[in-house]
Amino acid sequence: MKLSRLIVTIFFIGNAKRAPGTIASLVTVVLFYVFAIYLNTFSFILIILITTALAFVTVRIYTNDLLEKDRSEIVIDEVIGQSISLLPLLVFEESAFTELNLCIVSLLFFRFFDIFKPYPINKFDNMNSAFGIIFDDILAGTFSAVLMIVILIL
Repeated sequence: MKLSRLIVTIFFIGNAKRAPGTIASLVTVVLFYVFAIYLNTFSFILIILITTALAFVTVRIYTNDLLEKDRSEIVIDEVIGQSISLLPLLVFEESAFTELNLCIVSLLFFRFFDIFKPYPINKFDNMNSAFGIIFDDILAGTFSAVLMIVILIL
C-alpha cells in the first residue's frame, strides 16, 4: 500500500461509498471542535500550511499516472478547505470553539462553495492537476472564511 494513498484519502475516509468529501469535512469539523481548546491561531495556521504542503506532494504522486486527476477518494483537499473555513473561529472568537453551531455553519458554507463551485473556484476545478485539485478547495475555504468573519463581527 502506498503512503500517498493513505494520506490523500485521509486514512481511507475517501473510500466511503457516499459523499466522501462531506464525510472528510465533517471529520475535520469534529476534530476541530474537540481539539480547539488546545489550538491557537498560529498553531492552526501552521497545521493548515503543513497539510497543504503535504497535499501538493502526495496528490501529485498519487495522480501521476491517472488521466482523471480529481478523483472522489482524494479528500485531503476538503480537510484543507474546511480548516480554512474554521480558522476565523480561532481568530475572532476566543470561546467560539465551544459553539458547535458556528462549526456547523462553517461546514455548510464550505460544502456549498465546494459543491457548487462558483466563479473563480470552477476555473481551478477544471484544471485536472494536483494544483487545481487543492486550490479550488483553498478558494472554497477562503470564501467560507470570509462569510464566517462577517457573521462573527456582526
